Amino acid sequence: MEHFGSFVTLAAIPYFIGFLAQCFWWRWWLLVPAGLVAAVLAKVEFASVNASDGAGAAFGIILVIFAMIGAASGFVASGVVVIGRMTRLRALRAVYVLPVVFILGFGSFFAVTWTQQKIRETRYAPPSAACLDNLHPARIADVAITIPVAPGILLYGDGTSDGHYILWSNPHARAFWNEADGGSATLKSVVFMLDGSPARREVETKRPFCSRPQPEYPWAEMACHLIPTDVIPDKPVQMTVSVKAPSFDPSVREREAMLKTQAIVASDGLRTYRSQNDFYLQRPDGYFAQCHDHRSKSQPWLSCTATEEVSDKLAISYDFRTTAEIFIQQSAAVATNARAIFNSLKL
Repeated sequence: MEHFGSFVTLAAIPYFIGFLAQCFWWRWWLLVPAGLVAAVLAKVEFASVNASDGAGAAFGIILVIFAMIGAASGFVASGVVVIGRMTRLRALRAVYVLPVVFILGFGSFFAVTWTQQKIRETRYAPPSAACLDNLHPARIADVAITIPVAPGILLYGDGTSDGHYILWSNPHARAFWNEADGGSATLKSVVFMLDGSPARREVETKRPFCSRPQPEYPWAEMACHLIPTDVIPDKPVQMTVSVKAPSFDPSVREREAMLKTQAIVASDGLRTYRSQNDFYLQRPDGYFAQCHDHRSKSQPWLSCTATEEVSDKLAISYDFRTTAEIFIQQSAAVATNARAIFNSLKL
């Protein structure tokens, strides 16, 4: 409260000066030019202060803003007085108008700020317990799924529900809950971001999903906790299940690009195809992934991406960590777990 009082005192001074500069122009032919001059000066001063980056920039912006509000209030007060003189209304005499407009103009900033704050609090307030605790029905292609409000899940709508829902965002979670409970949640892709990044935000891990064990979801631990950079998990760090055309092979472009280069075959049958920037690793059974070597001590693994068909209408693309030495076994485990992650959402 003490800081608020200091702020009000600080704001009142430029507000009073701005109001005083505009509140006594009681002729139209004086008021209009004065208002134009004040508008030009306000624009120039605000641009100048806003462009500065010194320690006093915020202080200067506050002074200019309240001077502008004061000038605008003074202009309105003068205009009302002019109207009162033209209409000879006693209620619009300067002795009544000036103090009323002065108070309302100064209070308007705080009223608008308070209203915006309440709107923001309402918008970003946590969803209801029913939204956070329950599973929400949706469909992707011809598959019925149920989705928990969990960190790490990003949804893209299809058709009438075109849009996206970041389920660790309160407004997005609430919007998806409303749509899903209305029976109209049709999705074109489901994204799992399991590298733990959302869990860096404490507010997300305090939600019910992360506060209790989730044995039915093999991805819950990774979604709720940050993965150390030196760990190579047997699950994808990110995966996307999306709708595809029935006759479309989602990996055809990568396969064509891979086969344009000469393969280096290891003793265990692993083929390496090197391109200009990245390279491809292919198992003896034909499975392949596009990989990138970070060449970093903090990331001592390869980042690989593989794309497969889940069904005639769905494709799955997933990113995982591996090394060339364990790629054959690691990629098989990751592929199995990627499908298990999606299957955990099925009804």
